[in-house]
Amino acid sequence: MIRFLADAMLGKLVRWLRILGYDTEYLPLSQDADLLQTAADDDRTLLTRDVALHREAVRRGVGSILLQAHSIRGQLKELSPTISLSLSNSRCPICNGELALNRVGSKAPRPLQPPASRGEMWHCVCCGKIYWNGRHWDSITEILADISR
Repeated sequence: MIRFLADAMLGKLVRWLRILGYDTEYLPLSQDADLLQTAADDDRTLLTRDVALHREAVRRGVGSILLQAHSIRGQLKELSPTISLSLSNSRCPICNGELALNRVGSKAPRPLQPPASRGEMWHCVCCGKIYWNGRHWDSITEILADISR
């Protein structure tokens, strides 16, 4: 699976890629040279809207995708030939950690207030944040279905 590194202009896209299961690093305060070095060292594909940064990545042999769109829908549509828009293996959108399914009786963290729907819940093994399929999940799936058409 492709591993990404996104520049400072793509914070919202980073969250979406993590939800889609992509290991995506985000270093919004890094200089271009540091982004290029990190992408090369970690074998990551650089995502950017910066033409000069993209050109420098290509010149150095670092994988890079130049995005044109400003909207998240447009950016995901541009990436859709390269990535899967499946929600089957999400990562934590906050810290990029892996999510684990909470099982009944497990010692996994529990939310302070359980979600209204009693469906499955996941917790991030790194930061401990709890996730479940709430109303926001319906919005995410609708957007992805629209992009896939």
